[in-house]
Amino acid sequence: MQTSQLFGLSILSVKKQELFTFFDQFLAASAQTTDRKTQQTLTVFTPNPEQIVIAQNDQLFAANLAKADLLLPDGIGLVIAARILKFFGKTKHSIKERITGVEVVEHLLVLAEQKNLQTLIIGGRDYVGSFEGEAFEDQQSLKKIKKNVYWTEAYQEKAAILPIEEASLKAIIEQLQPTLIFVALGAPDQEQWIVNHRSLMQANGVHIAMAVGGSFDFIFAKVKRAPLWMQRSGLEWLWRLIRQPWRRHRQLRLLKFLTLLWREIIA
Repeated sequence: MQTSQLFGLSILSVKKQELFTFFDQFLAASAQTTDRKTQQTLTVFTPNPEQIVIAQNDQLFAANLAKADLLLPDGIGLVIAARILKFFGKTKHSIKERITGVEVVEHLLVLAEQKNLQTLIIGGRDYVGSFEGEAFEDQQSLKKIKKNVYWTEAYQEKAAILPIEEASLKAIIEQLQPTLIFVALGAPDQEQWIVNHRSLMQANGVHIAMAVGGSFDFIFAKVKRAPLWMQRSGLEWLWRLIRQPWRRHRQLRLLKFLTLLWREIIA
């Protein structure tokens, strides 16, 4: 699929429906594979302007983003930046439209339900309403949300992962053998997790692994999403700032993003 070269990354430049069709065909072809473990695990990350700024000062994160099979333009800032850079001849293709992680997750969940594909969510909030925050001791930490969708907290402290937590998560993946894995550990931890565990997922027949940030917070109504007109206008960042003023320090990265864009123009 066509990409746009931005800030050293190849970011998808396709219409949303083209991407959805790709996923439909990819999963259909995967279903025809007799040995699931021979199917390559497709990795999907969702960079936005804030993550681009983080990557400039975090070489490991930048390297992990570059390792993804698909980088979705999850941020109107990337769409605008691509248009500007194309105007100045700094990139060959503009980005056709913004594709949010939430929209892709919702589409994949529909496919998973239609095809009864085992789906695992790693991290995020308590999506079942009965999780008591117990120590991650065994596979009992795996909670069923609906017939084919499961959730696990995975780690109580991302900065201090216990060997027993890592071993238990490995056992869960080996037991469940999910077709889809959504990792909601927040950037850059979720991207690092996918890169580090790609061989484990490959060995257990995972077809798609996607970094999803807070997508399930919106899907399961843990957090109210912006009105539709703000979503279409690319103003979700403003809605989040109004609803969650503590995010203001994160929004300052948007100013740094403009600086990075200027550097790309004059380079």
